[in-house]
Amino acid sequence: MFISRIIFRLFPPEVFISLREIYRTILKTWYAPFSELEFRKILTEEMGISKGSIVFVHSSIDNLNIRFDTFRLLEILLETVGEEGTLVFPCWHFTYRAEDYLKSGKVFDVRRSPSALGMLSEMARRYPGAKRSLHPINSIVAIGRHADTITSSHHTDIYPCGEKSPYYLAMQMGGIIAGIGVNANFMSFVHCPEDVIKLKFPIKTRLDEVFEAKVKKEDGTVEIVKTLAAHPQIKNNNINDFLKKYIPSSISRNITIRGNRFFITHPKELFDSMIELSKENKTIYTKKAVIKNT
Repeated sequence: MFISRIIFRLFPPEVFISLREIYRTILKTWYAPFSELEFRKILTEEMGISKGSIVFVHSSIDNLNIRFDTFRLLEILLETVGEEGTLVFPCWHFTYRAEDYLKSGKVFDVRRSPSALGMLSEMARRYPGAKRSLHPINSIVAIGRHADTITSSHHTDIYPCGEKSPYYLAMQMGGIIAGIGVNANFMSFVHCPEDVIKLKFPIKTRLDEVFEAKVKKEDGTVEIVKTLAAHPQIKNNNINDFLKKYIPSSISRNITIRGNRFFITHPKELFDSMIELSKENKTIYTKKAVIKNT
């Protein structure tokens, strides 16, 4: 991880991407791919996912070395949590700055706007009966027993990761967070404590302006949803370093198996820890995040 950060800083983005692809190819050549049975065991034995689990999934299929069809991944996850369980995925539809998207005046179509966060997220969006939140910049999709409860109120709070968000609600319902093909540096839940305690958080993570965005709902009607956007300085973070320094592995840990990255996090314990640490100015943000909340 340390080496990859150095390479990213030293080389242009296109060179970094090329080197990363070469590295992934080498890993897939060096290690045997996972069988479906082996992958299921990772989910249950290494990550603790079981029948009835509520799992917030971050993923990158490109980073996985598997010998079965990638379209089976969602099915395997659904089979693992069963009919009583729920799968939750980040599903926003753009990858550039939220502020720029909100200023563009574009309409977010909850039924048709594809996920920009990978193949597994998009498969979940298209899954029959999936529920997608109406939030214009941090949309979430969920499948399973608690899908509607987790997603239905997201758009009613100007804080995208606040107390009405799927992040907070899934946590309160005893959910866990899982990374498949990614490590914990991709975990967006870390912004939930910030949005819940708001101005009590030491670092300024939201812009002051309340934006109004157009959202086209399932029935074709358009609703105006109000939201805050991320402050540009939130890019100055290092989630993995924060976790390694302050958070016990029993709460959040990265897992590497045959060159494949995973992570598992217990959000309630992480949430409580991050709130307490923020009181001591210990956050995921580096010294470059200089603007404070006042």
